[in-house]
Amino acid sequence: MDMVIKEGNAKVTANMKLLYSIESTFILLSKLNVEGPLRMKEEYVEGILETPSIIEETVPEQLKGAFGQAVHVVQQLPFPIRDAFSSGLKIPLTSTFQRLFMISYLDDEILIVRDAAGVPEVLTRLDAPAPAMADPIAEYES
Repeated sequence: MDMVIKEGNAKVTANMKLLYSIESTFILLSKLNVEGPLRMKEEYVEGILETPSIIEETVPEQLKGAFGQAVHVVQQLPFPIRDAFSSGLKIPLTSTFQRLFMISYLDDEILIVRDAAGVPEVLTRLDAPAPAMADPIAEYES
């Protein structure tokens, strides 16, 4: 699972695999609001379930018949419905779900937050922070 936080928005991407044969990605978009020095609110905006991909070679023998039937049913759906599912299923979540959390620890590499139940989440930075400028540019005079 990956999370990208940028400019008050968060994007969580989870890659899922079922029975070693079906792969899909779920994306959750949310807004982050600072409510105090240690308190933040996360409001969920949209969930996207991308169209699953099936690796036919890895489908268990017991499921191949059901798999063939499912493919046949999907092929018989009207084109507008197939087209809607081919671009993924978007679930609007605006003003539906939110959560509050407290920042327990924060530095350049690690962020530890706790939700209302006290359950911790440890987030680590994947990319290096932007290097500080060696010679700051003065844009105004005093």
